Amino acid sequence: MKRLTSRAADGTASVDPSMVDEAIRRLAAYEDMHDDLEARLADLEETVAERKAAGTLNASTGNQLIAQKVALKTTIGMFDIYGIE
Repeated sequence: MKRLTSRAADGTASVDPSMVDEAIRRLAAYEDMHDDLEARLADLEETVAERKAAGTLNASTGNQLIAQKVALKTTIGMFDIYGIE
């Protein structure tokens, strides 16, 4: 991925004025992805709760759902580490 921003020694970020539109487009894409990941996690948690309540959450399905949940939480956590909340 071609980086659109640069970091100064003090940690501030800047973007070349000719790249502002592309930087905004990319930021919007990251925000969309973050929103999508959070929505998927909420849907997954709802599915797990519904299956538990119905007694249809078997070991194999449960393990798969838990693995998906861990993957989503890890990815969202990476966004949070970098201040993309």
